[in-house]
Amino acid sequence: MREIPKKNYLILAVLLVVTILLTLMFSNIYKNKEKLVSAFYLESNNIAPNEFDEYLMENPDLIIYVSDKYDLSHEKFEEDFENKLKDLNIKNNLVYIDKNEIDKSFINKLKNEYDVNIDISKTPLIIVMVEKSVTKVVQVSNDSNVDSIINYEVFK
Repeated sequence: MREIPKKNYLILAVLLVVTILLTLMFSNIYKNKEKLVSAFYLESNNIAPNEFDEYLMENPDLIIYVSDKYDLSHEKFEEDFENKLKDLNIKNNLVYIDKNEIDKSFINKLKNEYDVNIDISKTPLIIVMVEKSVTKVVQVSNDSNVDSIINYEVFK
């Protein structure tokens, strides 16, 4: 019977340890990616674009916030915006639509039915609707002032 060199066992052990470490590392990366979702997204009413019409029938006054739920670069604005909506007691009017779920048919629907041209490549975007009519569309930037975007008079 032929004897297997000890070097082969050592190579096998190293490969096994490397495989286990890589598996744990990728598992950890995947779990962390799931956690890196905007807190504003998690705390808001989220609707898919295909649910928009039904939601609008029940809620004719809306503030639609369109953004990428994985984009954390606007956290300060989102926190200020959420606090402003709570102060004005209109947080229930807010819906969050993840830009990754928006397709061309939804953009065309907004353009044709509500006369709104939006560019979802530049988000966040706020669309204010009163009585099912668009009254304001705002492109948000990092230096956007919450007070200039929304005020209580919109929903009186």
